[in-house]
Amino acid sequence: MPPAPRIALILSGGGARAAYQAGVARAISEFLPAGRASPFAIICGTSAGAINAASLAAGARDFRLAAKSLCGIWSRLAVGDIYRADPAHLLQTAWRIVRSVLPRADRKRLVGLLDNTPLARLLEREIDFPAIGESIAAGALEALTITASSYQTGMSVSFCMGGPKMELWERSQRIGVRAAIGVPHLLASSAIPVVFPPTLIGTEYYGDGAIRQMAPTAPALHLGADRILVVGAARTGTPTAPGESVDPPSLAQIGSHVLASIFTDALGTDLEKVRLVNIAVRQIDPARLGMSPMPLRDIAMLVLTPSVPLENIAQDYLDGLPPSLRLALRGIGGTRAGGEGLLSYLLFDSGFCSALIELGHRDALAKRVELEQLLAGSYAATGSTSTRQS
Repeated sequence: MPPAPRIALILSGGGARAAYQAGVARAISEFLPAGRASPFAIICGTSAGAINAASLAAGARDFRLAAKSLCGIWSRLAVGDIYRADPAHLLQTAWRIVRSVLPRADRKRLVGLLDNTPLARLLEREIDFPAIGESIAAGALEALTITASSYQTGMSVSFCMGGPKMELWERSQRIGVRAAIGVPHLLASSAIPVVFPPTLIGTEYYGDGAIRQMAPTAPALHLGADRILVVGAARTGTPTAPGESVDPPSLAQIGSHVLASIFTDALGTDLEKVRLVNIAVRQIDPARLGMSPMPLRDIAMLVLTPSVPLENIAQDYLDGLPPSLRLALRGIGGTRAGGEGLLSYLLFDSGFCSALIELGHRDALAKRVELEQLLAGSYAATGSTSTRQS
């Protein structure tokens, strides 16, 4: 009997948009028998996708239960669970911004507009981090990777948790290091630049993993994946045709554009590279392929992204923001047409997130045939753990 394929799940970033990934996970869990383990040998997460990745890895021994738990986390969210948005804190932040430009500025510099301390408490409460190691020991998971960007070295660092035989890597601008994944790694990976403060891990400060991640599929490929499912959450709307008179973009539009670039540009380029390598591999004689000094293989790949622009949905849930934050966003154009993109990244509201969960679930069901083909022969489908021991 051939070994089970090593299927990797790659979850990219997108702030509150990552709730979409929970809906996709729920749909996949419905394709599997109840109580079966995760079909994914390798789970890779970046930015908000890192939170989803850790949650699914912790529950890898029962994927349906893990997906249900993840959906529950997102569907109960409020903005206050992720960052402070009370008037006192926002006023304090505004005052510190003003003071930072004065000749005798505070030594304690402002490194993030929003305080994500509530997110740390949420992660401690909702994710069973010891269960990640237990999933690996039980053979239900080979590896979990969480990627963050080092502000000291500029490297894209993938923190890897796996068995003793897990092989790490070091390439130009990216490295894999062994780590016991915990709250700091998720805080670091999801720390959107300027919005959230960097996180200290060891002797280095880290920020959002999407900043310097030029090859989002690389961690999965280095760990031996031969099939990949990528679930993104950053689809944007159709560009508006230029008119005779065009107003300058608002700060919110510029911010949305920057975030979309961080979360989508590298991923799109990397996926195109994988497709081109696949085309090349298919044209090489198998005998010559085996002589290559670099391992080359045809990687089966499926990409799922939202079928509708998420900023359109966000506008319907504007009231889910605290009044103080809504006022602040209004001042930079975040509540007007064209500014909803930034809103969709920050709208950690149960109504908005539940809508994204349903969209993810619906989109995945529409791709059921392709998903079942990708997952065919996986651990969850065969029910065997023998091929998943590290």
